[in-house]
Amino acid sequence: MGLVSEALWGCAACSLAVWLALALARYVRWRLYWHRALSPFPGPRVSLPLLGTLLYIVGPMSTVLRRGLRLMEGYGNEYITFWLGERPWLHIIRPEDVEGLLSSSKHLHKPDIVYGPVSGFFGRGLITINGDAWRRHRRVLTPAFHFAVLERYSGIFTRRAEAFAKGLASVEAEGRSFDFMPHIGAFVTDTVMETAFGLVGGDEDLEGKEKADFIQATDRAFQIIAGRVIQPWLMVESLFRLSPYAAQQRQADKVINQYASRVIDKKRRQIIERKRNQLDSGAEQENDDDKDDIGIRKKLTFLDLVLGQDTDALSDQEVLEEVRTLIAVQQTSASTLSFAAVCLALHPEAQRLAREEVLAVDAVEGLEPLERLNRLKYVERFLKEVLRLYPITAIFSRTLGEDHVLHNAKTKTGTRSVTLPAGLGITFFVYQTHRDPRHWPEPERFDPDRFLPEQCAGRHPYAYVPFSAGPRNCIGQRYAMLQMKAVLAALLRTVELSPGKGCERQDKLDININTFLYIKGGFNVRLRKLDTDRHGCWQR
Repeated sequence: MGLVSEALWGCAACSLAVWLALALARYVRWRLYWHRALSPFPGPRVSLPLLGTLLYIVGPMSTVLRRGLRLMEGYGNEYITFWLGERPWLHIIRPEDVEGLLSSSKHLHKPDIVYGPVSGFFGRGLITINGDAWRRHRRVLTPAFHFAVLERYSGIFTRRAEAFAKGLASVEAEGRSFDFMPHIGAFVTDTVMETAFGLVGGDEDLEGKEKADFIQATDRAFQIIAGRVIQPWLMVESLFRLSPYAAQQRQADKVINQYASRVIDKKRRQIIERKRNQLDSGAEQENDDDKDDIGIRKKLTFLDLVLGQDTDALSDQEVLEEVRTLIAVQQTSASTLSFAAVCLALHPEAQRLAREEVLAVDAVEGLEPLERLNRLKYVERFLKEVLRLYPITAIFSRTLGEDHVLHNAKTKTGTRSVTLPAGLGITFFVYQTHRDPRHWPEPERFDPDRFLPEQCAGRHPYAYVPFSAGPRNCIGQRYAMLQMKAVLAALLRTVELSPGKGCERQDKLDININTFLYIKGGFNVRLRKLDTDRHGCWQR
C-alpha cells in the first residue's frame, strides 16, 4: 500500500511539474510575442511579472503628472510602451493616430482594468460599460441629449448661474484669496437635479441631511478612485479589496445608491400622477402641439425620457447606474469651470474682452436665453482654450478590437507603418496631444483666438479632443458647454477676478492628475464686486 501511495504522489508531483512547465512556457511565449510586437517603439526596458513597469511611475502622489511627462519626454514624446501588471500598452499622442483609432467602430472597448475600478465613482453606465449593453444604453440616452431637448435648459442654466454668481459675491470678501472649486460643486449638482431630473430645490424629501450625505459620499467615492488611479496596484481588484478603501467604497456606494433610488422613485411617482391626471381629464392622447420637432414631449427631463422608453427600456438597476453616472460627471464641469475662473484671473485682457461681449449681448432686447448664449463667440473660444490646456479627461484608453496599422509611425529604426495586434491596450494622452507644437504654436500660451474659424481651418480635427471623439464621444458635451457658458457670463457680469494664492502665474501652476486634472493647493482666485444694477438679466 505504501508503494502505491508513493507512486501516486510521484505521479501527482510529476503531473504538477509538467503543468507548471507548460504554463511557464506558455507565459514566456506570450510575453515574447508582445515584446516583439511592441519592439518598434521606445519604452522602459524592465517589465516585472505582475508589476509590469510600475517601478517607473511609483512615487509621491503629488508629482505623478510631472513624472509621466518626464517619462514621455525621455522617450521622444510620440510613443511609449509600458506594462500595467500583465497587460501591454502603447501610449500615443499624434492626432493622426488618435483619429485612426477613435473614429473606428472596431476599437470601442474600454479596458476593464481601467474603467472597472472607476465605476465606483461613475457607476456602471454609459462611460464604463461595453459591447451590446453600451450600444443599447447609447440608443436609449441619445434622445435625452438631443440639442432640441437641451436648449430648453438654457433658461435654467442662466437663472441658476445668476444666483450662483451673486451668492459667490455675497459670501466671499473682496480681495481675499479663496478656492473656487467648493463653490461650483454645489451649483452643478443642483443644476443637474433640475435639468435632468426635474427636481427643484425645496423638495423636502431630497434636501437637507440626505442630500448633504449624498454629496459627501460622492466626494469620498471620487477621492477613492483618484487614489486608485495614481496608486496603480490598487487597480487590481483583489489588492483593492484588502485595502481600507474597500469598506469606505462600499459605504459610499450605499449612500449614493439610496439617494439615487429616491430620485428615481420620486420621478416615477410624478410620471404616474401625470398619466392619471391625463386620464381623469379625458386627455388619453397626447396633443402634437405638446411635442417638438423631433417628436419628444416638451418639458420632459432626461429621467422622464429614460423611464418612458417603450422599446429598449432600461431595467431599474440600469437606470440607477445612469443616474449615478450623470450626477458623477458633473465633477468634470466643476473642474473645467474652476480652471476657467483661474484663467480669467490670470489673463485680464481675455477677461475684459469676454465681459465686453457679455454686456453687448445683454444690451440686445428680445433674445431667448439659448440665442444669447449662442452669441457668446469669444466666451466659447475662451472655454475651448481652457479645455485645450486643461482637458476634462487628460488620459483615456481603449482596447484594440482587431489588428490596426499605424501609418508613418516614428519608430526606433525610422518612420514606417507598424501593425498593432488585436488586444493591445491603447492610452490617449490628450494633455500632450493638445500641446503638439505642430498644431499649437507656443502651446503653453493662453490664446482663445486659436479657435477662430480661420485658425481651425488648417488644423487636424483630432488635435483637439477634450470630449473624446468618434462613436464613443461624450454624449453630454453640448449640455456641458451651455452650462459653462451660462456660468462664465454670470461671473463676468457680477465680479472681476484676479489671481489668488499660488495661482499668480500660469507657468507656476502646480498641475497634477488623479481622475481629473487639478491645481495642487486649490483653484485660488480673488474677486471684486461689480455694479450689477445696470446689467440685464437673461432668465425668462
